[in-house]
Amino acid sequence: MILRKIGAAILLLATITPAPAMAWWNSDWGQRRQLTVDARAVPGLSSTVDRAPVLIRLHSGVLDFSQVKPDGSDLRFVASDDKTPLNFHIERFDPTAELALVWVDMPAVAPGASQTVWLYYGNQAAQAASNPAESYDGEQSLVLHLSETAGTPADQTANANRVVAFTARPTVEGLVAGGASFAADSQLRLAASDSLAIANNGAFSWSAWIKPATEGMPADAAVLTKFSAEGEGAPARLTLGLRGGAPYVRTVGADGAAQEAVAGTALPPGSWAHVAITAADGQITLYVNGVAAGQINATLPGLAGDEVIGAAAGLPAFVGDLDEVNQANAARSASAIALAAQSQGRSSTLVSFASEAEAAGSGSHVGYLGILFGALTVDAWVVIVILGLMLAIAIWVMVSKGILLSRVTGANEQFLNAYQTAMTRHDGHDGLGDEALNKTGLDSTLGRLFHIGQRELATRLADGRQANGSRRHALAPQSVAAIRAALDAGHARESQKLNRLMVLLTIAISGGPFLGLLGTVVGVMITFAGVAAAGDVNINAIAPGIAAALLATVAGLAVAIPSLFGYNYLLSRIEEIDTDNRIFIDELEKRIAETYRGAPTPASAAIAAE
Repeated sequence: MILRKIGAAILLLATITPAPAMAWWNSDWGQRRQLTVDARAVPGLSSTVDRAPVLIRLHSGVLDFSQVKPDGSDLRFVASDDKTPLNFHIERFDPTAELALVWVDMPAVAPGASQTVWLYYGNQAAQAASNPAESYDGEQSLVLHLSETAGTPADQTANANRVVAFTARPTVEGLVAGGASFAADSQLRLAASDSLAIANNGAFSWSAWIKPATEGMPADAAVLTKFSAEGEGAPARLTLGLRGGAPYVRTVGADGAAQEAVAGTALPPGSWAHVAITAADGQITLYVNGVAAGQINATLPGLAGDEVIGAAAGLPAFVGDLDEVNQANAARSASAIALAAQSQGRSSTLVSFASEAEAAGSGSHVGYLGILFGALTVDAWVVIVILGLMLAIAIWVMVSKGILLSRVTGANEQFLNAYQTAMTRHDGHDGLGDEALNKTGLDSTLGRLFHIGQRELATRLADGRQANGSRRHALAPQSVAAIRAALDAGHARESQKLNRLMVLLTIAISGGPFLGLLGTVVGVMITFAGVAAAGDVNINAIAPGIAAALLATVAGLAVAIPSLFGYNYLLSRIEEIDTDNRIFIDELEKRIAETYRGAPTPASAAIAAE
């Protein structure tokens, strides 16, 4: 019974304790990170979506860009079996900004389920595997990322549809990467092609992200217009537009009969919205943000002509920004539309990242320090390096100053013993000229002060002998005051020596935390800027960057705290020595005044004769 209970406990522990994955897709890749695609975070997903392009937003919080090739060509995405590479393509890879946007072709995304994807990187010999044409199924006829900073946008599918006119303005403020900014007269025109042609009563899907401008929007503005093979002069066409800010879809047959459906709510200006159209089985459906917003019970006429985004057929273009244009020769399901609308936005939680990366051959996670140091930005590294130098200097000052003070304290004790012996041997007053004291105290502050007193005393006794042959009054009060002044000057110089370099500790104490705080603030700013650019706001995106930024503050405190303790300890030692110096000066002055107030003693004569 007991053995069975122990066995059950071990089995339970094994099931609840997370074990590191030991499999490794390819040993040539040195790093990997686990991604989770959780369809439970997608409202409106009611059926499985096959061949779903999922946007993966990478930034410094989830990827150590220093371990990736500068062009991102060693990035690989592997299915949950850790064996099957997934098709993908990179829309943007910027190692300087530490930002990457990658589209991964997921074989299937099922409602209410999650699946694992492995991100591999860290192979400097890897060749690029990004392949836009293979990232979409065969029904996909057009993909415009609009992330080009110059020239005309390029179709990412194998169809290579041509943009024959582009008068909109490229902008870096797209939803995903770059985008296009449309004025009322702007236009993006696609040439007619077999892949873009829609047969009579054919299936069709079109979607894009749009951000209406806060002002200047025409009352009736065109987003998309698809013409028949007869051109703009023929009545047959399909139009997606905004009327009073509300999306609408309008179809006109070859006979001129028109039907339309209008969404019940206008789009808020200045905000991104996902709009889509699907047509199949006698129904044309308008979607807004993944939700059906209008429907026409009609079929599409044959539309094999040009396709225009923006101003066309007498309608001005919608005014605002546009991004991620997708078209297919099939009616995408409501789940597929909802998945695109809910997963591509900046607030999407479809994709999450494991808190730690893994290294090849380790069989375990990199660890918390690995995460923190891996997420450090360049500015944080600069601050930490500076703080490291400050700490090294502070430690050197504390050690060298501690050794010096210990040596001085020991030398002072030895000199005081010798001085007291001399005073006793010469009856308290006549020890000032003791020959033994002349050879001691060179490493002692007291000894050096004593030698200053001896030197000044000898000078004045000699001057007194030359000026007064009887030498009955060896020192006048003014001479004693002059000797005291010399002793005070020597004391000031000794204090300067003892306090030398202590200012470096005060700099470390006061400047270290502020410098660390500067690194933290800049690091947090960069982290939030990266998250804003990537549009990934989950905790795994933010936490590593902020935690790494806080390392700068920790480094500042690591400099200031030992410096503070060391400074206070050394300062107390210096004050003890300084107090001993002051007491000795007072005593020495008293002995000189008492010893040489009258006729000179044999000892004073000996000093004067030297």
